[in-house]
Amino acid sequence: MTDTEQREAVFAELAADLAPVHRRRALRANGVSYLRGLLMPGVAGDCRPIAEAVGPDLP
Repeated sequence: MTDTEQREAVFAELAADLAPVHRRRALRANGVSYLRGLLMPGVAGDCRPIAEAVGPDLP
């Protein structure tokens, strides 16, 4: 298993763990994207750099 596949498996597990907390799929996806942004190297500061790093066009 490559690093990317392993990372994606971990994020899929995190999404499953968030399911009971965030029942709506969109909220759960946003939570996983936020976690992904927090764990990215070189991303620091407030939520704007995190949002820019994970790609949504929403502020």
